[in-house]
Amino acid sequence: MRATIQFINPDGKLALATRLPNIIKGIKNLRQHILAHGILLERLSPDDVAALQEMLSRESGFTYLTSESTIRVRVTDGDLRALLGLGLVVPLPHRHNQFADIFWERGFTIEKLEQRQADDLRNQIEAIATVTLTADVAQTHFCTVSGQVFHTDGVPLSTRGFTVRAFDSVAAGLPTPRLVPCGTTATLQANANYLIDYAWQPDGRKGPNLIVRVFDQQGSVVAEVEKRSAAIQEYLDITAEGLGIVRGIVHGWDNTRAAGVTVLAFDRNLREETLLGSTVTDVDGFYEITYSNAQFRLKKAQPDLIIRVFASASGVGNAAETGDELAVSAIVFNAPHLYTLDLEVRSRNDPSEYERHLAELQPLIEGEAVQLLTDEDLRFLSGKTDIPFDQLNYLRLDAQWTFQYALEPAMAYGLFRQELPTNLARLLAEKPARLREALKTSVARNVVPASIGDPAIEQLLALADSPASKSYARTP
Repeated sequence: MRATIQFINPDGKLALATRLPNIIKGIKNLRQHILAHGILLERLSPDDVAALQEMLSRESGFTYLTSESTIRVRVTDGDLRALLGLGLVVPLPHRHNQFADIFWERGFTIEKLEQRQADDLRNQIEAIATVTLTADVAQTHFCTVSGQVFHTDGVPLSTRGFTVRAFDSVAAGLPTPRLVPCGTTATLQANANYLIDYAWQPDGRKGPNLIVRVFDQQGSVVAEVEKRSAAIQEYLDITAEGLGIVRGIVHGWDNTRAAGVTVLAFDRNLREETLLGSTVTDVDGFYEITYSNAQFRLKKAQPDLIIRVFASASGVGNAAETGDELAVSAIVFNAPHLYTLDLEVRSRNDPSEYERHLAELQPLIEGEAVQLLTDEDLRFLSGKTDIPFDQLNYLRLDAQWTFQYALEPAMAYGLFRQELPTNLARLLAEKPARLREALKTSVARNVVPASIGDPAIEQLLALADSPASKSYARTP
């Protein structure tokens, strides 16, 4: 049964709204029925529907579904007073409330009542409202599909900008099924949950043939699930196969956030890198890049990730068109499907990595010369400062070469940080162009001061014929 309630004298709305829930509670199972099915406002104009949608979108604790001339409202927290109390049906002072205007002036409808419930409601409420009872008619079903989206390893797909959309796959008389959108697009929540309310008109089937799809920020489908003859309420989890996400914060050496810089993610192979995606950091320095296994040039389940940061956003998607490279990560071999990687960028005005490391060590080494530090000293200092042992060893070796061969300080450190040999003879066997390019890269990434240049390399190359270098070359 359908019960349409229209108030006889809608003055004194607060008193009526207080009395109405008590009447509903006194009728067996009616409160639960309204919580499950909601109430319906009918005979609405398109402007009414638009205004009610705009109002309800600002309210919490409600879901709503609309048609051209109706809107159904249901509470989500189980509190009937939220639906029939202050704020929604009892307007607040100095605040226009179109929902309350329609509720009191045109009434509302409760559908799918048992005959006994409908009769009891009419008898209980006849002092304050007229109740018109009519038979239920074949009408739209108001349905819900919800669930959670996961990576293949079971980790929730928590990402920004992903959306979820439901469709009804209609195949009757068609060579290929036609997908009819159900409800509106839902934003995937931070906990990877989604919820879609939609209306479905019965057409002889038991229920819609649901297809729920997950879309990335670019609108590409990254996952879907199907349920034939779906029930009014369905819970469908979705697995995004072959989908990966890398995210993190790009910040300066003083922890200031780097907004508006370009971040590119690559899959590293033996001698090449394949671009997986790119983005621009937001005002908080946050970046997030989504990719799929199909982008890998080689067949493998997980990428060997490398992340690069560039100075400008002018060349998103093409590293060759971006500005100066500000930072690059180490290779993350076999990166998991969800990986967080923060990067620190440098500007030419910041102290270089070499200078910062030395400044951090000075209070701890108590005047001891860096070149005289032992391995045990370096292990202690690494634990105390979080500077990697390898970098401390490069500092020590740089100081030793500076003392022994009168090389410019920081030059050797810059070469070591680009994975060049730490053995002098092997280093001198490298092509001069390779040495110059490595030092240039360390300068560009602010690993060593910008003052270190080609003269320092020439000074190094001059050692090739010196007796001292030949003697040193015998050491491993």
